[in-house]
Amino acid sequence: MEPSLMSGNWFEACYDDFCQRTDFQKTLVDFLHLNGSGSLGFSEAGALLSVGPGNGRLDVAIVRGGFPKLTHYYGVEISTVYSTALQETFAQDCPTLAVEVWNQAVEEFEGPAAMVDVVMFTHVAYYFYDTIGKIIAKSMDWIVPGGVIILTIDSEEPDLQSVIGHKYNIPNSTFRASNIRAILNENNYAWEEFQVPYAMNIKNLDRRFVDFVLNRESSAEDVKACLQFIYKEALPQLISAGKDFISCLQVVFKITKEDKM
Repeated sequence: MEPSLMSGNWFEACYDDFCQRTDFQKTLVDFLHLNGSGSLGFSEAGALLSVGPGNGRLDVAIVRGGFPKLTHYYGVEISTVYSTALQETFAQDCPTLAVEVWNQAVEEFEGPAAMVDVVMFTHVAYYFYDTIGKIIAKSMDWIVPGGVIILTIDSEEPDLQSVIGHKYNIPNSTFRASNIRAILNENNYAWEEFQVPYAMNIKNLDRRFVDFVLNRESSAEDVKACLQFIYKEALPQLISAGKDFISCLQVVFKITKEDKM
């Protein structure tokens, strides 16, 4: 904990701490591996485009067990640091794949040179909650008929979400699966959803870490403000209630591009 506290980069420190305390990545990877050749239908995919994959470590885990026939991986990542790390991660861990990374916002991305079989959004819709409808529509132009969009987002059900509630003015802290359902229904997409539970360990949460986040100035960026709020308000309340674990739920949406022929 001390190196993260001393670094001053509290957003990355919060996220790293969160990832260490929750099994959301493992449960998601396991679910995608188990269902890729079945209900999700992407095991035959040869080309995958991932939106906002960060440093690529989660995508590598997904690709290794879920995409046995993949030959091309594309990433669209707005962070220069992460886009560089993404290329390095895939070069090291998936050296046989053809990899191309665009360091730009997805709103500005015009699409890959060739159409792909799958477009993946893994817990990133919160970042562009106000434009995700347009981005989904845009993504449909990048995939082949019969191809799919796989979009993962938290449900409204977790204990953590019930603590956050809707009374705080942090827009993306309340952007959840219900918002995606509404967008998909409004646009008459062919879609299915799958629920993947996970847990977060809040036992022995270092109160110095909470205090560190509490004393930072609020960020103008919604995602950072949301993380700050979680550590400032929600987790301390749960800790004071004597909880060691909180139950959470992520939703995986499969959106299929229908063949109009």
